[in-house]
Amino acid sequence: MRTPAEGTLRAVLAAAVSAALAAGASAEGGPAKELSFGGQLRSQYEATNLEAYTSVPTRRGKDSLSLRTRLWMQAKPAAGMTAYIQLQDSRVAGQETSVAANDNLTDLHQGHLTVADLFGRPVDLTVGRMELKYGDQRLISPLDWSVVGRSWDGLLLRVRLPSSTVDAFLTNVKEASSARRDQNFWGLYGSCRAVADHELDAYLLGRDFGNEGQVSEVRADKGNLSDRTLGARAKGKAGAADYSAEAAWQFGRKAGMPVRAWAGALTGGWTFDARWKPRLGAEYDYASGDTNPADDKVQTFDPLFPFGHALQGYQDAFSWKNGHALKLSVSGTPAPGTTLALDYHYFRTAQAKDAWYNAGMAAIARDNAGLSGNEVGHELDLHMRTQVRGALKLWFGVSRFFASSFVRAKAGGKARDWAFLQATLDF
Repeated sequence: MRTPAEGTLRAVLAAAVSAALAAGASAEGGPAKELSFGGQLRSQYEATNLEAYTSVPTRRGKDSLSLRTRLWMQAKPAAGMTAYIQLQDSRVAGQETSVAANDNLTDLHQGHLTVADLFGRPVDLTVGRMELKYGDQRLISPLDWSVVGRSWDGLLLRVRLPSSTVDAFLTNVKEASSARRDQNFWGLYGSCRAVADHELDAYLLGRDFGNEGQVSEVRADKGNLSDRTLGARAKGKAGAADYSAEAAWQFGRKAGMPVRAWAGALTGGWTFDARWKPRLGAEYDYASGDTNPADDKVQTFDPLFPFGHALQGYQDAFSWKNGHALKLSVSGTPAPGTTLALDYHYFRTAQAKDAWYNAGMAAIARDNAGLSGNEVGHELDLHMRTQVRGALKLWFGVSRFFASSFVRAKAGGKARDWAFLQATLDF
């Protein structure tokens, strides 16, 4: 069945583009008043002694070297109009068949037009391909860690108020041969900054995937996805203390099954007024899981498009999905522009009969009988960020994952070591 979001997406896009063109037509024409260029080179090396955790673990070691190149251009042809283009080339060493090969690894990462103060109101309209990033990136993130990253095709309408903003966006995640088969992602996101050093957000996010790619738990047929995520977030600091809290509820239907899930996250920290500015922090994340994998009900929370790598450990062995995640951290600034941090993570599934999910939200392993327990493991991450001549940014670290009972029973149980080095130059 075609949903309202699917049916109106193209109409709204057409109306928005027409409005942007109309607004632009009323402005002064002529050559570009401002034109700027820039780019980024980012190289990243990773190495591990265990390629992947699976039901039959891949025990061989693996290393990889990736390179991401981005070039951007921004033009302001008239007052209140901005055009932005960002090209991206993403490649992994050895991915092409030879150095003489020319695989298609270059794409348009962003390309959009923004019209500010639409019709003389504090309303901005952006149309095209763009990155989206909200809150702590638990649900919507451009996933900058990835060599490819994320961007969305669609439109974003932003209303600017004295101490807050309200965004409304409609995007197409995947285009199909017919509109009713498209995969659309939309949302309303409000952010309030009325109190200094404090943030308060509220949001409603929706997915309408008409590709019949969802599988029922007990039936052989497939179906569509139409779910909503309603949530709120608070973040701030008071003196030496900092905090954040977020909760989200998920409801809708997936392949005909009712969706009822929720998740929450709570963080707190204290920064000491001493040399190195040491900070002690703690975080607890919870996401519901499925109590019965064969009852035709979806209780597993889905974090949509998250930046799990920055939240549930650098090894990407866990996600905000069917789990309890505890993090304890200590960090400091030994020199200007340099930070050093040590993070401890504890992972446990919320429901023993549901799966263990990685940062990509894929199921690594599951025990439908629930006899393997809930203990997934512990992780230690030691990492440092620094700069060279104020331009070259270096980020490197080492990590060890200690497997617990569930991993020993369903995924081989071997501990995993991982190390990385990332160098980024913006120009």
